[in-house]
Amino acid sequence: MSKRKRIIALLVGVIFLAGTAGTLAWLSVTGVLVNQFGIGSVTPSVQETLSGNVKSNVKAENTGTAPAYIRAAVDIYWQDATSGARLWEEPQAGTDYEIAWSVADASGANSASSWVKASDGFYYWTSPVAPNKETDVLIASVAEFKATEGRNLVVDVSTQAVQSAPDEAVHEAWGCTVQDGVLIPPYANGGA
Repeated sequence: MSKRKRIIALLVGVIFLAGTAGTLAWLSVTGVLVNQFGIGSVTPSVQETLSGNVKSNVKAENTGTAPAYIRAAVDIYWQDATSGARLWEEPQAGTDYEIAWSVADASGANSASSWVKASDGFYYWTSPVAPNKETDVLIASVAEFKATEGRNLVVDVSTQAVQSAPDEAVHEAWGCTVQDGVLIPPYANGGA
């Protein structure tokens, strides 16, 4: 083999080794980056105290993993004591039962509360509720005046929640607007 062929073979070998070493160095420097995305959840629940025929300290809790706006619906009705069926006759506040709310109404009465009753019948908590946190009291107490033969008074409180970010989520779901982090329910206090 001539001297020239040896030099060319040596150069090809050096270039091959340099290429292999560079490739291995690049592969060892670049790593795999894994982006992990978690799905947040908003899960409201009702917290209340029951003592005899008195329900008190009714509030909502966000048991989910993301901050959420919460609204509640309150349904008060008579239930047949035997079958459990809902009765047609509606109980009357002040006559059949007494209820103490902790809610601001559209006129601004009881404005110390962050619960607002909107024209759609829902009670809205006007600030986001962090995960595993709760609202203030919605219903301070509700009690039946006297037991009625054959029927029971039912105070059913159900809650719904929507993620608090982005603001458009609560607007699309409930028709509410958000101004400076405060939820403005539909048709309440000049709302949406």
